[in-house]
Order: sequence, then structure tokens, then C-alpha cells
Amino acid sequence: MKEALISMRDSMIHGGPDGFGMFISEDKKIGFANRRLAVLDLSEAGHQPMSNHDKTIWITYNGEIYNFQELRNELIDLGYPFKSKTDTEVLIYGYEEWGIDELLKRLQGMFAFALYDKRNNESGYRLILARDRFGIKPLYYYEDKNRLIFASEVKGIIKSMLVPDEKNIEALVYFLQLGSVPSPLTTIRKIFSLPCGSYMDIKEGGRSIGIKKYYDIEDYINNSTDKNEINDYGEILAKIKSLLSKSVKGHLISDVPTGIFLSGGLDSSSLVALASHCSSTPITTLSVVFEEKNYNEAKYARLVAEQYKTDHKEILLKEKDFLNEIPNILKVMDQPTIDGINTYFISKAAKKTGLKVVLSGIGSDEIFLGYSHFKRAKLLNKILPFMSLGLINSLISISKLFNSRRFEKLSYLNVVNSENCYLLFRGLFTPLQIQDLLGVSQEQYCELMGSHLLCGGKLNGKLISTFNKLEFNHYLQNQILKDSDCMSMANSIELRVPYLDHLLVEYVTGLSSGLKLDSEVNKPLLVNLMSEFLPKEILCRNKMGFIFPLKEWINNGSEYFLSICLQQGYFEQSALKKIWNEFKNNKLHWSRVWALVIANKWTESALSKT
Repeated sequence: MKEALISMRDSMIHGGPDGFGMFISEDKKIGFANRRLAVLDLSEAGHQPMSNHDKTIWITYNGEIYNFQELRNELIDLGYPFKSKTDTEVLIYGYEEWGIDELLKRLQGMFAFALYDKRNNESGYRLILARDRFGIKPLYYYEDKNRLIFASEVKGIIKSMLVPDEKNIEALVYFLQLGSVPSPLTTIRKIFSLPCGSYMDIKEGGRSIGIKKYYDIEDYINNSTDKNEINDYGEILAKIKSLLSKSVKGHLISDVPTGIFLSGGLDSSSLVALASHCSSTPITTLSVVFEEKNYNEAKYARLVAEQYKTDHKEILLKEKDFLNEIPNILKVMDQPTIDGINTYFISKAAKKTGLKVVLSGIGSDEIFLGYSHFKRAKLLNKILPFMSLGLINSLISISKLFNSRRFEKLSYLNVVNSENCYLLFRGLFTPLQIQDLLGVSQEQYCELMGSHLLCGGKLNGKLISTFNKLEFNHYLQNQILKDSDCMSMANSIELRVPYLDHLLVEYVTGLSSGLKLDSEVNKPLLVNLMSEFLPKEILCRNKMGFIFPLKEWINNGSEYFLSICLQQGYFEQSALKKIWNEFKNNKLHWSRVWALVIANKWTESALSKT
């Protein structure tokens, strides 16, 4: 066991360069190992694994609890003997006092932890694995009749050498469809992701109580109301301001240098404005700038930085920097994804400037309905009744005649359900493209897809609500948060997301979609809230997103990228060449080519194991 723990621990040194520890129970049945990224209480008292005073409860933990001081004071009043100033110890004594369900209900923050409780001698030990409400922090596990192995990365579990490294082809197919691997699947057949808002409870002897869902954002989306009168609008804005300000203040708590990723967009600019109002010292802000003018948001970031007198740092990222870092990006990528490149580079820059903690605007688009397809959902609701299968097939056929993919995604509507409507906007490769790439029939494709669904059930008429659920439970959890954590931790940076404070999320998602959508203004609630804090140039900007000039860079590096895409793997060469040519002729988005780069590297690894 010790050798396996050391191998697993050392494989994740990038995420915890400040210290390490290990615990093995006296009966050798339980073992924890930890790499520490020290953020609170930098002394040895904060090292993990950590125990309570009589060593009957042990924990290994990754994350931050933003209301830990409040909980700590409550526990001190109850007589618990704290030896550190960490949030880790709050989890231990909070569990001891309140039990797991009440503890999880009280926590505000991001976390993944394993807790070992040996107090009950009659029924044996108890082992709990828990993950935060939205899946900000990752937690993977492997379970068979003899053992349970868990880690923050899939690669960490593989390093134990106790798990069969069998590639999961189903995960590859979903990656081609979605651009990421959906939870609970991973690229390894018997390794799974613990779902967000869940905990696993196991008793000695392997008698698993199973996985319990303690939180579901769908409950709040389903209960959203349309009864908000216009004369309540001021109260609504005041409530959001209070919740967001409190969240930002909590997310700034740290014993190490902390900054904010500032793109110049509304989301990050709002964080800078609110952080500046609750900080006694200048906020450090960080922006990536490009030589390509169409992608350079520097002037907007500078506007905000100058207004709030931040310690602003700009990092110029050139095409050659991107090309040089591709091998490293692919190496640290724990699960295949088309996202995360931006987080990798800005986290790398943050590390060079001496930061250890950064705040990000992730989550704003999910709670304030900032993505364009939320508006399109209204139109889709109106036209779906008139979209017959015959019309859909006719449009696809016409598209093919003109060698265009304009209507190809309509093939998702051969079966009209919530998931397929969502895939019109979030799908990467269409089913037909995937079949061509893999050289399989439609029947074989369906078999490869398995039974995993992003959203079960039939279309219920509320497409906006359905899309909102899928943004939280798929795109946010499986792609944005997973990739951001992976790429920031690869650079020893803790990335925090104030917009995902659960009290803020619950309040805003419970509001009418009519308050959050406007035909002319994107995210009107946030725009109106920040109108007294930010210049009009920021408030009135069209949504751009934190994007890189990857279309140009991939195009300019044609020979390099083409050589990767055409590597002999699982894919049909004719289909690969067709996709490449369509990209070169501006008929296909760059993300498809980048996806093939990622997929080829993954299949190359898979083939090397067979």
C-alpha cells in the first residue's frame, strides 16, 4: 500500500508543491496521501492528512471553505480543540459534531475530500468521499470487490499500478460529440468521476451504502418563478449585489498572493470592481494580450485596471508560445477536452508573477443566462412544432448539394428530445461525422454511445430551463470547471469562482428567465447591477468570451497540425482529410481540428496499450 500511495502522491506534485504527507491505519486497511498547495495557515500545523485530537477521524482534502471562520468559531464555542487555523480542521470537527449530511449543508466553498472514521468499533470503520455542489473540485475513484482507490486525477489512480489501464472507447465517442467526457465516465473503463453534489459512504467489509446526492441545482431551476413584478427589480438587484459582494470578499481570504484574471469582459470586470471595494490594498489583475487585433481586449482590461488602480500585469502571448507549449498542454491534460488552453496560459503567467490564488469569472453565464443559445431557445420553442422530419432531411440534403454543413446539425432533431435540442448548440461533431471518422454504421455508433444521457426525459416545453440544467450539469461540470482546475493546478495555482457561491446561484436561478434575458442587452441583471461601478464601454460590449486566436494559429501551423490529425489511429484517413480541408476553406470551426489533435494523442496512447 505504501508504495502505491507514494507513486500516486508524487504524480500530483504540480498541484501540491508545498508539502506532502501520508497516513496508513494500524490495520493497514486505509491509506491516505496528500500533496499540499499551502494557502491558509502556511505552518506545519496545516499539513495533511490531518486528524482530530484523538486520531479517530482522519481527512485528506482539496479545496477551500469560505465560511470556515464562522464554522470554526461555532465549533470552538462547543469545546473543540483546534491546533491550526485551516479550514481542513473545520471539516474534521464539523463532521464529528454534525455528521456528514449537516456538515455538507453548512459548507460554502469548493471541495473534494476523503474522511476516515474509526470511532464505531462494533460496525467497523466508515469511509466517506465527498464533492462540492457544482463539481468545482474533481474526485475520481476505482472500486472492485477488494479495494477502493481515489484521487484528484485519473492519472493518479493509474499510478497506483493496482487498476487495469483499459481505455474506454465510449468516452472517446462522447468526446467527439461534446468536446469533453461527461461525468461519471472517464477515459479508463473502471474509473469514474464522483458526481457533483454527492458523497459516497462505505462501511467496513466493503458494504457500500452507495452514492448519495445531497444537492441538485435542478431543484432550484425547476422552482424558478415568473411572479417577479417590475417594482421588485430594485430589491432583486440589491439582493444580488449583497450576495455577490459577500462571495467575492470570502473568495479573497488567503495567506498567499491573490489576484484576478481580468479579460476586460463584464464578468471579470465586475469581480475587480467589487473586490476593490472590499480590499484595503490594491488588487492584482492579470490579462493575456495578443498581437492579433481582433482578439486583443487589452484596452478594456486597462480601463477597469486604471479605474480601480489595480496592480495590473499584461502577458503577451504569441503564436510561437502556443506551439511550443502544445506538448506540455497535452501532457498535463488529465482527460481529453477542447477547452482549458486559456486557463493553462494565464495560470502559467500567474505563477511567474508570484500569485498562488486567482479569481475567475466562471459561472456567470450559467446563472445570468449569458450564452446566446438561451435566447435562441425561445425561437426554437416556437419553430419546433413545424419542423417535420421530412423538412429536416430536405434541408440536410440541400446542404450536401452545396457542399455545406450549414444544416447538418439538424440531424439531431430526427429524435426531438431535450438532449438533442441542446446538442444543436453544444454538439461538436454530428453523429454522421463521428460515424465517418470511426468508419462505423449507425447501428454500431449507437452501440458505442452506450446508455449515458446528459438529460433524461422528454421535452417539457421549457427549453430555457432545460438548457440551464444542462449548462450546469454538463458544460460547466464536465468541461469548464474540470479543465480550469486541471490547467490551473498544473501550474500550482488555485483557481476560485465567486459566481458559484451556492447562495448566489440559488437566488439567481430561482428568478424568472424574463429578468435574465433581453433582446438587446446580454445579462441585463448583471449589467444593471454594475452600472454604477463600471464604464459604459464594458457594460455595453458584445459578449466575446476569453478566446485565443486559435483559428489563425492552427491555420498558420498547418503542417504541424495536419501531421498530428493524420496520425494512424482509430480514425478514417478520408474523414480526417475532409474535416481538415473544410477547416482550411473556412467551412468548419477550428475546435473540430483541435479536437482531432486531442483525440489522436489519446488514441495513440490507447493503441500503445494494446
